[in-house]
Amino acid sequence: MFRIIVMVLLLVGLNRVDSNAQMWFLGQKGRKKSPFPVFKKHTSVSFGAGSSHYIGDLVPVAGLFSVAAQTTRWNVGVNFTRHLSPNFSANLGLNYIRIAGDDSYFSPVGDWDANFLRNLHFRNDIKELSLVGMYEIGGNPENNLKRNVVSPYVYLGVTGFLHSPDARKQAGTDGSGNPVQSPWLTESNANLLDYKNEGVAYSLMGISIPFGVGFRYKITSSMDVGFDFGYRIALTDYLDDVTDIRSSVVPLSVGGSMLYTDRSGEPFAANTLVNRIPVPSTVSAPKISTGPDQYFTTQIRLIYHLRNKIDCPPLPIQ
Repeated sequence: MFRIIVMVLLLVGLNRVDSNAQMWFLGQKGRKKSPFPVFKKHTSVSFGAGSSHYIGDLVPVAGLFSVAAQTTRWNVGVNFTRHLSPNFSANLGLNYIRIAGDDSYFSPVGDWDANFLRNLHFRNDIKELSLVGMYEIGGNPENNLKRNVVSPYVYLGVTGFLHSPDARKQAGTDGSGNPVQSPWLTESNANLLDYKNEGVAYSLMGISIPFGVGFRYKITSSMDVGFDFGYRIALTDYLDDVTDIRSSVVPLSVGGSMLYTDRSGEPFAANTLVNRIPVPSTVSAPKISTGPDQYFTTQIRLIYHLRNKIDCPPLPIQ
């Protein structure tokens, strides 16, 4: 009797499983399978640091490589990237970038003697907020965990920034006549704009156009290391507090002071303390870069990909 009951229960169970399987199969008939897997959007966060380089009136393109070692500065940044499709992403970046230039880096004789005579210098700390669109050249699989080992990309966007061009006061001397560096203007809560050296009350807020290239290299399921090269064209000519044409400049500071407009008569370069005695003279004009100021950065990045939450199918209604 017991065996008969067990056999009946098994037959009923198998019949129910078979019925459910048939219903599932019928439900799949007529359903078209998507030819392309659905891309799972996700977010990544990166932290980076690297070098920064300025091109402008104090470092023209023609002289960049001759003073590149002296004018290289640093940058740090954090980026938030939303990966929207296999090929397109949107990136929000926050960067702190220092740029600098100094006429005393050039030789007092030769092609750059007029720049050396001019004797201007500056540094500028730029605080950026950028929004760029990125194109992933090789594309990426629909699943973040299966992303490509190497992912090259290009990008273009817009950046808003704050800046404050700075310079040192004229160098002093100690009791022995040796030059002594003076502090930066910002150390006394001032900047070059306060002196209106170029005869223009330019803004300390600006816009630049960033574009660049880079790549990511996958090191774990959620971590990448990356390299980024970014170029910025600023929509201002005053990152260095120097305009292209200075022959007609009349400083607007109180009393018409030429303190930071014409520094050619200083015996020592204020920033580098290069000895300029006897003060050089020349009849040629300094070499400059026309148009807006520009700068570019390199950055090594550590990138973390945030995992998406797991989408579980709803439980069947009992």
